[in-house]
Amino acid sequence: MKKKFEWCLIPSKEEIDLAWSNGILTVDTNVLLDLYRYHEDTRNSLLQSLQKFEGKKWLSHQAATEFFRNRAKVIISSEKAFKQAHEETEKLSASLAAAVSQLKGNRIIPSTLATELENGVSPSITQAQSKIAEAKDNYPKFLQDDPILDQLLALFDGAVGDDFAEEDKKKLKERAEQRKKDKIPPGYLDDGKDEDRPYGDYYLWLQVIEHAKAEASPVIFVTSERKKDWWEEISGKTIGPRPELLKEARDVSGQRILIYQTERFLEHALQRFKQPINETAIEEIRAVSNWRHELEAAVKLQEQSIAETTIYKNTGTLSVELRRPVRNFTVSGHLEPLMYSVPRLSVRLLRAPESLPTHRLNAGTGTTHDFNIHIICGEPDTRLPVGFYVFGYEATCTAPNSDVDAAIPPEI
Repeated sequence: MKKKFEWCLIPSKEEIDLAWSNGILTVDTNVLLDLYRYHEDTRNSLLQSLQKFEGKKWLSHQAATEFFRNRAKVIISSEKAFKQAHEETEKLSASLAAAVSQLKGNRIIPSTLATELENGVSPSITQAQSKIAEAKDNYPKFLQDDPILDQLLALFDGAVGDDFAEEDKKKLKERAEQRKKDKIPPGYLDDGKDEDRPYGDYYLWLQVIEHAKAEASPVIFVTSERKKDWWEEISGKTIGPRPELLKEARDVSGQRILIYQTERFLEHALQRFKQPINETAIEEIRAVSNWRHELEAAVKLQEQSIAETTIYKNTGTLSVELRRPVRNFTVSGHLEPLMYSVPRLSVRLLRAPESLPTHRLNAGTGTTHDFNIHIICGEPDTRLPVGFYVFGYEATCTAPNSDVDAAIPPEI
């Protein structure tokens, strides 16, 4: 019974020690992308723990592909957080000014009250703006000089898996689609992604367990995923990895695969390497993962409709379903074919729920293959309403000036 149902049993201390000392360490895409979202201390703590791993490090081809596809987008999004923070303090300052003005016009209330309020709150807002500006100035320009990328390239040097053979991809896609219909984990909840991206979790998982089989070695797999197609929940409590995953790993590879959420991996690593537990880093990792999970659960991309598509101009629409009220959300689209250079992007909102409050649209792209649209509620204590949103977009770049220029391929 033990041998047939070994995947159901909690790993023994010996199995855990073997995986940590002689096994293979691999991670999913967002473990890498989240490094750009953390404070420096958290980032360093996680990177050092990955580097100190005693066994082999290895990265699936799927994780590496998704990392490079999304890296610039995540960097740009992180940089925009400073602008959003400054805008929030500006709104707070405007609200304070309105409140002070109203108090000064109220003759029943002592005239000193408005002045005391302004003198008490205004310096705090100014100090916050100063700290935001300082943090922005000190934030690394990762698109120009990226020490995170340098460390990851060194960490997985010569240790990235191969893509699936071309002749196998059609069958794999059909199998992935059937698994989604049958709700076989992982990845059947990734229904808001385009192209082959709804199957990314399955492709990554398959590459991991096939590598475990090829190397005849246990694997430690670190993931930032929080979705129920990865983790078993009972009465709202996460029990552990989905048993179907553990069984499939054993059936395919014959090996034990230990699956850790990122903060749990860091906690175990620090204990194993006899380092102080970094509670701040663990909490930040958990917070970032939860934030992303909540955002992904709220927004579902329904359709991208492409109207005009050349290497110099892309136009079309993105249709999105917002499933719960949020202050802001981001939707991503792809440019097809790859554009000649990084384009200029203009967007407009074509359709939204009738109760849509005052809002702002931002858009950007740092690549030739995809772009982001952000919609932000412009009213305090108000959220964007649930419903369908349709965005129109136009991405353009300058055509070459001569036949000689046209013969020069774009830098990608």
